[in-house]
Amino acid sequence: MQSIGDVIAKIQEKNSGKYMKYEWQLYGYRLATWLEDTKRISLYMKLAKTEDRVLLQNAWDFVKESKPRSKSRLFMWKLTQLRKEKTKKEQANNQKCS
Repeated sequence: MQSIGDVIAKIQEKNSGKYMKYEWQLYGYRLATWLEDTKRISLYMKLAKTEDRVLLQNAWDFVKESKPRSKSRLFMWKLTQLRKEKTKKEQANNQKCS
């Protein structure tokens, strides 16, 4: 198993000019390349930094199982759905506690 530093170093060699210091940057970069949406790498890095990783992974798993025309659009749609479900569950739990 390689350390995160080794993985980041290999990616930096492949993509000169792309400096990744944190794990979430690497995850966002990988997500953008998997979704074939390298124009919006910064968007996926921000999502990796701010969003719950479980939601991102669930959305990505959903995209992998289907054969969409646009992987990035399907990913964002599913992520929005998962966010809504999460907020509904949290609101239901808050009402039960009150």
